[in-house]
Amino acid sequence: MKKLVLICVVVILTTQLSLAQKNAKPIISSHNFTTNAELWESIGNGVINFQADVMYIYGKLFVTALMPDSASHKLPTLTDAYLYPLYNQYKKNNGEILQGYPEDIFLILKFNNQPIQIYKQLAAEMRPFSDMLSYKTEAAEHKGKLKILIKDKEYLDKINAVKPSFLSLVGNLSDIDKNVDPGKMPLIEVEFSEITSWKGIGTIPFEEFMKIKEIVAKVHAQNKKISITNCPSSKTIADLIQSSKADFINTREAARMAGYFGAVK
Repeated sequence: MKKLVLICVVVILTTQLSLAQKNAKPIISSHNFTTNAELWESIGNGVINFQADVMYIYGKLFVTALMPDSASHKLPTLTDAYLYPLYNQYKKNNGEILQGYPEDIFLILKFNNQPIQIYKQLAAEMRPFSDMLSYKTEAAEHKGKLKILIKDKEYLDKINAVKPSFLSLVGNLSDIDKNVDPGKMPLIEVEFSEITSWKGIGTIPFEEFMKIKEIVAKVHAQNKKISITNCPSSKTIADLIQSSKADFINTREAARMAGYFGAVK
């Protein structure tokens, strides 16, 4: 009887894990959210990785690429639009942002100037949510569910020169051969035009498809994820992402692209 119960539990957990993996879409949404409702809607659509522009304005971090015209602006804070709703999911699901999803979730932040000031404020705003963070420094490693990354290596070097940070770096095509520790660089992002001359119409030439597959395999061999950015938003591209085994497409049209992806295998 106990053995039967154990088997049933294993089957249920395996089914939940499978459903979570299939519901998660291979998309990084680079649309700046203006409300927490947008993030919850995104998670409901299976889009659980995000990119946002952040700017330090009068003691807070706001989601914007441009300085507002007046002090009475209605820009959302990073905490309201991203951190709090993600943490709400994390607590509600007993330590998982998407229930049954085993991977870390990425939040890529594009710092607009003042990298040290932005990081100090980010560290302060993350303090109530620190158990959710996944990070690795020379001195410590913490396993949560959310990795925060930035793309600017120069900014990260400046931040780490003051104090080792919880930030990871998004690498690019030239970083693939450097074999950086995946704890410090868990994601490689490549421009669509860097890896193919195909425009996303018709069938991709076989040689170019194999080139993309080789790049993806090389990144995966380093225990990293790979994202392709600045792609056309189409079913053809969704098919390419899935058939090449790339992990993500980075797009501002996440909701549209989510509709093109079936169950992720």
